[in-house]
Amino acid sequence: MASLGRWLKTAFEQHWRALVLLIPPIGLVVWASEWEGLLFVLILPASAFAIGFVLRPRHVWFIWLCAVVIQWLAMAALGKYADPEGETPFSLTVEAFAWMAMGVLLPVWLGRTVRNLVEAGRHSGPTPARPA
Repeated sequence: MASLGRWLKTAFEQHWRALVLLIPPIGLVVWASEWEGLLFVLILPASAFAIGFVLRPRHVWFIWLCAVVIQWLAMAALGKYADPEGETPFSLTVEAFAWMAMGVLLPVWLGRTVRNLVEAGRHSGPTPARPA
């Protein structure tokens, strides 16, 4: 159990910047969840893609799980659990996993992958011929 705690501490130390940068877009999307229009919601995946591209986080799933917790906290702080319109607080809690998978997990992973491909393309060039 001590090794799990040590690993979680290390993962947090490696990814705290990404988590701090995700707080505003997650909070903004939760706050504006009743607004009409999908365009505003795209702020979260665009931010997550940029985070993945710039920071290249090693443990994308850790960022996803922390994003779920950030969403839960934002929903609690903004009172979104009080009047869910046909939803229960439990269903909103469970749905956060899917929403953050689409809004954070996939875009962060894609951003990291694109950055790795760009870096690999930049470093690959003509290789010297081998002697026969």
